Amino acid sequence: MGTDSRPPFRFGRGMVDNDVGARQREWREGGCAPDRTRVACDRSDRGIPAAKWRDGRQVIVAHLSDLHLGFRAYGRVERGANIRERDVAAAFERGVQELVRIAPDVVVVAGDVFDRPDPPPGAVVALARGLEALRASLPETPVLMVAGPRDTPRRLADPGALAVLDTFPNVEAATGLTRSIVMERLDLHACLVPYRAAVRHPAALPEPDPRMRWNLLVFHGTTDATGGGGVHIDSVDWDYIALGGDHRRRKVTPNARYPGSLERVALDPWDEAADEKGFLTIDLEREEVAFHAIPGRPVVALAPIKVVTGDAERLRRRVREVTGEVPGGIDGKIVRLCLEGASPEDLLALQGEDLAGLRQRALYLAVEAGKEPRVPSAVWLPTDAPGLLRDALHGELERDGLLDDDARQVIADLVPNELVSSLPREPIGSLDSLDGYVDGVGRVSTSLARGLTGVIGGDGRARQAVADLLIREAGDGTPDYQVQGEHSQRPLQRLWNGRGAETLNASIRLAVDAVAASRGLATVDAALRRAGEDAVVDTTASMKSTARVDRRERRALRMDSEQVAAEFRSAEEALRELRADVVEVDGDLEVATMGWLRERQDAETTLNAYRDRAREVRARVKKMEEAGPDAPCPTCGRVLESHYQDVLTELTEEWESVVQDGSWWKSRWEQLEPKQPHLQELEGKSLRFHAALEAGAERVELLRARLGEGSGRDDGARAARGGGAAPTVVVDALRRVRAARAARATDLLLDRASRFLCRISGGRVLTVSLVEGRAVLNGDRDVLTPVSEEDLATARVAVRLAAASLVAAGGELLGSLVLEQPFDRLDVEARNRTLVLTRELLNDIPRVILFSSGEAVDARPELFDCILEVRDEASGVGPALRPAAAGPAKTSLRAPVRLAPGTATFRI
Repeated sequence: MGTDSRPPFRFGRGMVDNDVGARQREWREGGCAPDRTRVACDRSDRGIPAAKWRDGRQVIVAHLSDLHLGFRAYGRVERGANIRERDVAAAFERGVQELVRIAPDVVVVAGDVFDRPDPPPGAVVALARGLEALRASLPETPVLMVAGPRDTPRRLADPGALAVLDTFPNVEAATGLTRSIVMERLDLHACLVPYRAAVRHPAALPEPDPRMRWNLLVFHGTTDATGGGGVHIDSVDWDYIALGGDHRRRKVTPNARYPGSLERVALDPWDEAADEKGFLTIDLEREEVAFHAIPGRPVVALAPIKVVTGDAERLRRRVREVTGEVPGGIDGKIVRLCLEGASPEDLLALQGEDLAGLRQRALYLAVEAGKEPRVPSAVWLPTDAPGLLRDALHGELERDGLLDDDARQVIADLVPNELVSSLPREPIGSLDSLDGYVDGVGRVSTSLARGLTGVIGGDGRARQAVADLLIREAGDGTPDYQVQGEHSQRPLQRLWNGRGAETLNASIRLAVDAVAASRGLATVDAALRRAGEDAVVDTTASMKSTARVDRRERRALRMDSEQVAAEFRSAEEALRELRADVVEVDGDLEVATMGWLRERQDAETTLNAYRDRAREVRARVKKMEEAGPDAPCPTCGRVLESHYQDVLTELTEEWESVVQDGSWWKSRWEQLEPKQPHLQELEGKSLRFHAALEAGAERVELLRARLGEGSGRDDGARAARGGGAAPTVVVDALRRVRAARAARATDLLLDRASRFLCRISGGRVLTVSLVEGRAVLNGDRDVLTPVSEEDLATARVAVRLAAASLVAAGGELLGSLVLEQPFDRLDVEARNRTLVLTRELLNDIPRVILFSSGEAVDARPELFDCILEVRDEASGVGPALRPAAAGPAKTSLRAPVRLAPGTATFRI
């Protein structure tokens, strides 16, 4: 019987999970009967010795990815270069030195070699020097690279900087089409799939070379084992799949892995703080994987500090203690300081020399407020706004002993069930396509995908014309809370189109109006108009007296009623405790939800793998039954003859085993498909806590409004008791409810906008607040003055994103959001942070359309779901809007089934 020159056991051929101790029965080369078992080890935590241990059959592949040469962050410069750029280049240099020591047979770099398509000269020089060092020390070792999204220019005619390196000796850099490389000396075939080939339609279809002993695939992108689209890859066809695009080391299947980046190249790398960075080496013959650590700049996520509101000195002392406990200090490190239970306003307690000194010592210091309670829309998006308003009025009057039959009748007359709602019938800006004619551009007809869309190119006028068309097409829906009179501008509509918010004060005013409208303020205004009162629709008109501007101002409020003051203090304390409870419950819910999703995903992935395996084995059985004893051996291809029945029995038993195990996974998947009872219970608990939080916040603001009214309110109440002026006391109560809701909207907006602003600015701006109705920005030392145009632009973007995320309700109120200026006025780092933040908000806002000159979009195409390029007005050629490559490359990677020990498998 003939033998196959290939080894009997290969990565993926036997559908084996390569964990330590995994056992798999195989067919041996010399016969067609099951033989002894073999152990395959994953030595990913042990280093492979240097080249001295190799024999003639071994092939060692070094797998690197995500070098991100040219990465810049934090604005710190040393010897004329950005410090983080120097760190990344130094990590690559250390990686090259380790490669020279190991002397692999092949070096693979799986994409994102550079940090952006137009890398700085220093990044190109660093790569060229590294390649030259490899060529000089390892002249027979080829270097195989694929372009990732960061290496790929938007224009198809531009191959990018990586293509220049393709001309180097022994370097293959695929930037456009899929490329196959055959290395006869190693008996190895490598298929390189660059970003452009992966995202084109139809996607690339990489194929192994059956003539070669080893088949290697290099791909940069995300993986989906459920068959969700993209480049289809069957892991059993490849000996090793070198993946890139994940900065953390990860095993997808036994023969498909991400090595992670050589340095921490995220702007906020806290998730990677404890990870070792480096690259992998793979011994294809021994099926051994080793990780080689590369030291980099330390990243420190400090232990959270629990904040007690009002005790600034304790907070400063705890910050000094925590930063002083870091081994080696925080000097030169990337550090995060998280204040648990703190609001953005609490960060101001650190203003001064302490915070400024810490920032000078650390390379970068991020100061974060505690986790923000995210109120479910079901809490603040009531279906019965008039009923809730009547309940609030009853409570106010009952507290004063003024709720008699006359007052009840007045409330019923002013707040009937048919009172205009504060919510639109249809989501504003809900659109999935754009069709119309634009002067100077031409006919525009395109679909608008869910997610983040970038509209770039052309000139400023052309993009503005397209934006105007979009606003006209999607912004004319009429919500059913139309307000009469001079304040007939619809708050949610104005927030959506963004017009009339050219200053920071105007942006905040527009944002607060929209948040207040989403929380039922328009219903209060409609009731006031029915009473013949002039409703103050501009909520910022009452900001000075009701908004939480500064704690010192709040303490200075006139307290004419000791009882109200005591109630106010008690309500504030209860609200603080409730916020802490909400954060704890939400944390438990998040952990439980992530666990459920992970289990469900694992079950679905495994079930699909079993289904594929069952179909494959069943097809083999049927084919063998049709051929009879003349069927070829699944291993060596020789006619089975007398071995036919034994092999058929083994195959049938394997099929039955796969079906049986697959049935269990199907049951498991069906069991996990609905949410588990404990998860539903946590969701209900979270909803109740958030409802209590909203009610408590409104009660605090109502009491604050009473304190602001002072003795005048008491005199009015006594007059009402004496004169029976029911309409007067109801109107007074309406105004208090309005003031409370306006203040609550202002609080919500400023809290979230401050969080976003601190994040987008990289901590340069701590908070945005209102002082005497005027917006101010707070920095490390004090109020920023004068304020730069860049900081003002950053604050406006933060306010807009905060407002939209507060009112969108997952698309129930806002179906999309348009972002225009001042996005392009932000610095490079702030733009990148904004894009990352915007992607996180897509669960709240289904579609975000960004109009930009294109620099930020070109540098981060993987963050976009769709990119549309406006045609240059002068060219007059081609469609008015042309789609460009966007989003990460994707692969539907079929994973092997984890069979029970002793199950027979066959290599095709």
